[in-house]
Amino acid sequence: MKLNLSSDNDFKSNVLEKKFSVKTSSSQISCIIPKEKKFKVENLFEFRRITGDLTLSLVFLLFVIFLFLNFNTESGWDTRNLPQKRVGKILKQQWVGPLLCMVILIPATFINLYESFKALKKSQRLKIPNKIQYEISQWIRSIEFIVYFLIYTFAIEIFGYLISTMIFANFLTFRLGYRTKKWILTSTICSFVVVIIFRSILQIKTPVNIWLYKYFPENIEVFMKIYF
Repeated sequence: MKLNLSSDNDFKSNVLEKKFSVKTSSSQISCIIPKEKKFKVENLFEFRRITGDLTLSLVFLLFVIFLFLNFNTESGWDTRNLPQKRVGKILKQQWVGPLLCMVILIPATFINLYESFKALKKSQRLKIPNKIQYEISQWIRSIEFIVYFLIYTFAIEIFGYLISTMIFANFLTFRLGYRTKKWILTSTICSFVVVIIFRSILQIKTPVNIWLYKYFPENIEVFMKIYF
């Protein structure tokens, strides 16, 4: 009995001759999750100039110039008393500390500005994309939390240190995206512990004339003013 394998061989040859190809388009698949970076302790002390460094250096230079222009009147330099027999009395005068700061800040600011300018020229030569506008927008966004802190300081005089701290701790936790019951509870406990440590135990001074405490009974009002 003979088997006819010609048809089977023809089929296999046709399959082998055809190339398997799949066409994919990069526009159809996109990932918005950035690549995870491993955290290293060494990165905390790593210094490198990134985008927006020149802008920050210019802002810092303007701030130092402002301090220098007001140094004579605000530091007490105009009322200095140098002809002292003892050097210790000179060093105790109020202008000594600001003077040392200015001696360090002024040359350090100009050196930092020069290094930032060199880094910018290098980036332009290597045609590295400039992201200064993005950096500035991020700095402006941080003003939001400065406003929150200012509101918090005013709220302490109205509701007291305990209530204000717990309210704003939960609010900031919610604002940062941690909105589950677990994180809200954790924020409440942590804020309460902070108040106990800093106000009740260490007796850190906070505003005493609290608007809300005036409506409490006298004993509770005194207790809240002392410990909370």
